[in-house]
Amino acid sequence: MAAGDFLLGKDLGAYRIDVTIGSGATGVVYRATPHDGSAPVALKVLHDNLGSITGLERRFKREARVLKKLSHPNIVEIQEFGMEDGRTFIAMELLEGQTLEERLEESPIEPLVALEIYEPILEALAEAHEHDVVHRDLKPANVFLEKNGGVKLLDFGLAKMLSIDETASEDGTLTRKGRIVGTPAYMAPEQITGVFIDVRADVYALGVMLYELLADRRPFLYERRSELLRAHLLEPVKPITEAREGLWVADDLSALIDRSLHKDAGKRFKNAKEMLDALRALPKEPVRFDVKLARQLARQRTGPSSAVISANERKMITESAGISVSASMQMLSEPVTPPASAPGMTNASLPRERSTLRIPRAPRDDQPKVPTAALFVIAFLLLGTAAGLWAMLVAT
Repeated sequence: MAAGDFLLGKDLGAYRIDVTIGSGATGVVYRATPHDGSAPVALKVLHDNLGSITGLERRFKREARVLKKLSHPNIVEIQEFGMEDGRTFIAMELLEGQTLEERLEESPIEPLVALEIYEPILEALAEAHEHDVVHRDLKPANVFLEKNGGVKLLDFGLAKMLSIDETASEDGTLTRKGRIVGTPAYMAPEQITGVFIDVRADVYALGVMLYELLADRRPFLYERRSELLRAHLLEPVKPITEAREGLWVADDLSALIDRSLHKDAGKRFKNAKEMLDALRALPKEPVRFDVKLARQLARQRTGPSSAVISANERKMITESAGISVSASMQMLSEPVTPPASAPGMTNASLPRERSTLRIPRAPRDDQPKVPTAALFVIAFLLLGTAAGLWAMLVAT
């Protein structure tokens, strides 16, 4: 029996579970029929180890109020959040088609077609960012390509709900604990270190996805999670024009990708709307590819799944990378009292810490390698020698 099949034919909340559609790191998705006879839904049931996290129900209720604000043709409609018999589920509109991850598994996507898919993703994120909602787990597996040609963004708010960076204490405050859920292959540097997370973390993930769509590979191909996270923190991204043979990219598009993938969040696009405007300002055909060239490497499957990353693991990775986080990092463990007028407060509504990431720089080549005092002695001796030579010349 496959994982999750034991629920087939059973009731959960107001739904009868019919058939398994798929499964992933966070849960199993079923086709389910509402008891009232309305249209079937996609019912995502979280894995037991995730659904039992302390405070999950409170976070679900809080986030549900926020996510109900999102109404956009490119965002999957969430109909209900529920918990029953210790199981946590999300009911959403039932879609027909495949994920972008599944489509990429089949073959590379022609670059101009990839941009046509990508623009609706940006449109969906622009709407979310307008409401201060951060997705936190953008990746091809969370983009759905409908049979009718539509593009839908999935799993809004799920990564935040499953993280325990915000848990309610008895006095009603929100205490940040430092454990996060996300996908390492698409994680922004500040998301890894835990200094802050706002909409610019989504911009970084959008940059990784665009790079992947055009280059047919992710910017970093490490298989070990620790190496992958270190790469996001420290390693420069290979220019996209060098990442795939036969690919030509206009300078403006290359600059757009570089800006979205900047290690410093302050130098990225400020949100998806600004990135969308830059995309729409590109020339008519900003990318070309020699279709005669086949896929050069097998598509890398390592790393597309969500993972729970503890505060200790993030600390170990940042320290091993030689990165220090300033004392303001202490704020991550201090209680934050939400305004009384904002019971459905999003992460972006919390006081945002400034990035205090400091990456050690290599010594400059023009720095003196000889002590300053020694340089003065050498200079004095040279002057003395020159004076002696001048005196000899005058005497002759």
